[in-house]
Amino acid sequence: MHKIAKIGAASLLAMLTGCAYVQYTSPGMTNDIKVKGVEGRKLGDAVMITTTGYYFIWTVPLVSGDLRWDDEAKSIKGGFRLFRDQVDAESMHAALYKIAETRNCDLTEVYLHHIDSTYAGVSSMSGLIGALFGSSEMCLSAVLVPRDSENGSEVVK
Repeated sequence: MHKIAKIGAASLLAMLTGCAYVQYTSPGMTNDIKVKGVEGRKLGDAVMITTTGYYFIWTVPLVSGDLRWDDEAKSIKGGFRLFRDQVDAESMHAALYKIAETRNCDLTEVYLHHIDSTYAGVSSMSGLIGALFGSSEMCLSAVLVPRDSENGSEVVK
């Protein structure tokens, strides 16, 4: 029974905290899209990295998504890390550039989206408790542009 409670608590924590993850567009989705600055080059997938962190008094990290690079999987580790803060532009950019390198691509149309939230309310005790905690979510997206082996860019003929 004690093991089941631990597994349940870990599962609940994972669901509530979210994690870090990478999403790609479906193959061929960027075929008809034109992007300024890369005219004449074939576009690859669009990629988006997302991570969330939860904080006590907005300064003490409780949990955040795991953006560490996994060389074997050639992606971020994903999941979550306790008492670590990886909701920052530097960690997100490092992961995005690693993804581009493993796919032999350059990046274009890089976009950063950041949302901070608080759970405060003035009408009840739960609102007061909610004021002690906050969350931060960051998404970084880009379009991958495949390179050729000669000059670093694939030209559409």
